[in-house]
Amino acid sequence: MGKEIESLPLLRLVDAGIEAHKKALEKRRMRWDKGDVTGIWRDSDGSVRVSYENGQWFHYWEEDGRITWE
Repeated sequence: MGKEIESLPLLRLVDAGIEAHKKALEKRRMRWDKGDVTGIWRDSDGSVRVSYENGQWFHYWEEDGRITWE
């Protein structure tokens, strides 16, 4: 099964966001405890929300060429 072309930019942002998030935790000598992704959706503000197995979710967005989350 292929990916829809329209979803590729969203998936790239999600991949980049998760990678940056994990690297930031590694720099602080913290381990990734969120688990795998359980849901992805775009919010009305343009950010991408990702939910994880542990029940947490984060907004990811690109700002000045960098991936940011909260």
